[in-house]
Amino acid sequence: MIRTTLALILLLLIASCGKKKNSNISNSEIEKLKAENDSLRSLVLELNSKYIFDSISIRDIPSYTNSYEKNSIVSGEIVIVGYNLNKNTNVIFADSISYNPIKLQNPDTLKLENGGFQYQTNLNTNRKTLKGIIEANPKHGKEFIKTYSAMISVNDN
Repeated sequence: MIRTTLALILLLLIASCGKKKNSNISNSEIEKLKAENDSLRSLVLELNSKYIFDSISIRDIPSYTNSYEKNSIVSGEIVIVGYNLNKNTNVIFADSISYNPIKLQNPDTLKLENGGFQYQTNLNTNRKTLKGIIEANPKHGKEFIKTYSAMISVNDN
């Protein structure tokens, strides 16, 4: 009976030592994962405070079919290099813009097609000014809003 009791106590001690060792490994793994999580959080915070692309260029590419005659339709494409595939980027034309804070009168958001924002306007005066804002809200990185302005004139030839 004493031998059985001692064997049982010895078995329990060995089993409990194994559990403590496994729980220590789990605790160390948990601490390691917490440290990795904290470093990833700080990395995401740093990314969200910066522009992801150093060089962004905005190009207004007029259509080769434009005649630039009075009362003709003028079309083109605005391409934003670096943010073309981001569905959170918008080009919004407006009749006029007031600043501080930015307010648009009669806004019209252009659709993203094949990496560019297509537009059409009627050249009903000798000079037509296109105004608007370009805003990008990337998933990672800093948001930006820039104003856009371009002038189209009638061809005098």
